[in-house]
Amino acid sequence: MPKVYCYGRASTGRQTLTESHQRQVCEEYVRRVVLPEGYTAGGWLYDAATSGSKPMFEREEGRKLWVLVQPGDKIVWAKLDRAFRSVVDGARTMQLLTQKGVSFNSLDLGLDTGTPIGRCICTILMSFAELELEFVKQRTRDALRSKKAAGLPYGRCTPIGWRRIGKRSTAHFLPDLVERAQVEEIAAMRSRGLSLDEIAGALRTTPRPRGQAWNRNTLRMALRAREEGFPKRYVGTPRGSRHTVVPSAAVHETRGI
Repeated sequence: MPKVYCYGRASTGRQTLTESHQRQVCEEYVRRVVLPEGYTAGGWLYDAATSGSKPMFEREEGRKLWVLVQPGDKIVWAKLDRAFRSVVDGARTMQLLTQKGVSFNSLDLGLDTGTPIGRCICTILMSFAELELEFVKQRTRDALRSKKAAGLPYGRCTPIGWRRIGKRSTAHFLPDLVERAQVEEIAAMRSRGLSLDEIAGALRTTPRPRGQAWNRNTLRMALRAREEGFPKRYVGTPRGSRHTVVPSAAVHETRGI
C-alpha cells in the first residue's frame, strides 16, 4: 500500500508552537481524507531551525524524506512556504517528486499535485507567493530606512551614548549620560597612553549601564562615537585598525540629539 508522509519546518529553534500546529493540521487531514483513500501513515518529519532558502531535499529531515518516499506515495504539509520559498526551488522539487511518482498536498492552498492541473496551479501560485515575499522584504527595507533617517531604533543594537526607551512603534533614544561619562573616562585613559587591553582591564569592575563588559571592540566604537558626537546609529571600527583620539575632552551633549 502507498504511504503518506507529513512534513514541517521552522526557521528558528524558538518556534516551538509552530511544530505542534503544523503536525496537528497535517495529521488531522491525513486521518480524515488520505487514509480512507487507501494510504498508510508513514510518519512525521520536521526540520527545526532551518531556513526556507535551503532546498528541501538538502535539509536533514528533507533528505530522509526523499529516501523514504516511493512511487505512489504522497507528502502532506500545512503551508507551501514550509517546503520552499522560491519558484525555482519549488519547480525543481515538484519535478523531482513527479519523476519519482510522488505527489504532495499543500493544505493552505488546497493543492494536490497528483493531477496535471494541480501541478500547473501549484506553479502559478508559487510565483505569486514569491512575489508577495519580495513585497514584504521591500516594505521591511523601506521601514528600516525611514527609522534610520528619523534617528529611531531600527535594530537590536543600541548606539553607544544612548539608551532605548519604549518598544516597537513607541521606541526612541534618549542620551545615556552615564555611558557618555564612561566614554570620557576611556578617552582620558587613552590619551595617557593606555592600551585598549589595559583600559578594558581597568573597567572590569565598571560595566556599561546595560551590564555588558567593555572590550577592545566596544572601546574602539566608543571612542569613534565620541569623535562623531554620539550619532544615533551603530558606529563600528574595522577590525585591526588603529584609533586616533580627538585631543579635546569636551563633549557637546546636544550633538546628535
